[in-house]
Amino acid sequence: MNARLLAYLPDRPAVARLLDAARPTLIGRAPGCDLHLEHPSVSRRHAELRCDSGGWRLRDLDSKNGSFLDGRRVEETAIPGHAWLRFGDVLCEFEPLSEIEAAQAARRQAQRREDSIVFATRLQAQTAFPDLLQDTLRAVCELADCERGFLLLAEDGGLRVRATHALDPARLAGREFSGSIGVVERAIAERRPVVLNEVGADPQFAGRASVIAGGLQALLCLPLLDGERVLGAVYADSRRPGAAITELDMELLQAVCERAALWIAAHRDARALANLVAPPRWDDILAAHAGHRG
Repeated sequence: MNARLLAYLPDRPAVARLLDAARPTLIGRAPGCDLHLEHPSVSRRHAELRCDSGGWRLRDLDSKNGSFLDGRRVEETAIPGHAWLRFGDVLCEFEPLSEIEAAQAARRQAQRREDSIVFATRLQAQTAFPDLLQDTLRAVCELADCERGFLLLAEDGGLRVRATHALDPARLAGREFSGSIGVVERAIAERRPVVLNEVGADPQFAGRASVIAGGLQALLCLPLLDGERVLGAVYADSRRPGAAITELDMELLQAVCERAALWIAAHRDARALANLVAPPRWDDILAAHAGHRG
């Protein structure tokens, strides 16, 4: 029986792998591992998952920080079914899949890629700036399966909210806003996407008052970049349990945001040129000096 492993890395998209029952899966920090987990608590060759006639088994490979099955440290053990594994400090969800379930998972991935293409095509066809911003935000919320969000644009030396989804813009500036300001600040400062799939498990953000008040389950923020220049950012979150935001999801989300950033940068450049004082035309100079040529 095949299986799926979902690894939750701190402030990163989840790493999803479909495990082939016909071959072992090597897990570790080394680049050549089948499941590469770039985290300091994970050993280079940390553990192995293997399927035999009795089902799936987990074997620790003398790792420094240990391998765990449902909270219990193990050297080698059978995995009875759905289980939570931990390699060092990285939590993973193990789920056996039938052939039908594996085929359904593959179809869902293909459908998400098609959805991303539809969103990108819609953005490319936009000619109105406000509609582009709203469509970008809607695409991020739908692809990430988030309930609400907002889009920021860099203006006049700061950031302004230029689009919202299922949020009252007037409440964003108040203390009653239950989103995570810290995630937005980090995404902009580090110029990279920040994703929290298990918000309560992340010590950096779980204790923030806004996160506690909002009961957030998942959130993300993607900066809109033109090279190193920050054009803005897109934030989305969800209070309901849902599917994890994976590397594939992030690939699709970044493609949408990169296309939007190109559109915004081009619009900004065109608007900047339009706001410049028009240079004098040579014909106008000639007309102004008619009869006074030297």
